[in-house]
Amino acid sequence: MQRLEREKLKRLEKRRLKGIRLLEKGYTCYRVSKELGVSKQSVMRWRDKYESEGIEGVKWNGQRGRPTKLSIAEKKELKRIILKGPISNGYPNELWSTYRVLEIIRKNSE
Repeated sequence: MQRLEREKLKRLEKRRLKGIRLLEKGYTCYRVSKELGVSKQSVMRWRDKYESEGIEGVKWNGQRGRPTKLSIAEKKELKRIILKGPISNGYPNELWSTYRVLEIIRKNSE
């Protein structure tokens, strides 16, 4: 993982910890979300993790999200397809969406 990426993840951890401190001071999830510029749902997730796992639950554990299910070869193929553009993949415009990428992944994994 690159240094800048690690720094970003540490900043996000600091924001979560600040959110927990604000909740402990009596702020509502809504108010914390407005103070920190995040969604109320994010604050609620932080709170739930904190309540179930303590401070370790909101700290960065060195991982980023769910592990990928794609092999390296599948990732390379997906990149090649995406770089060709949506129109060359049968879509009506030059806009990639998460849904379209998911369709491409599903098509290629059959």
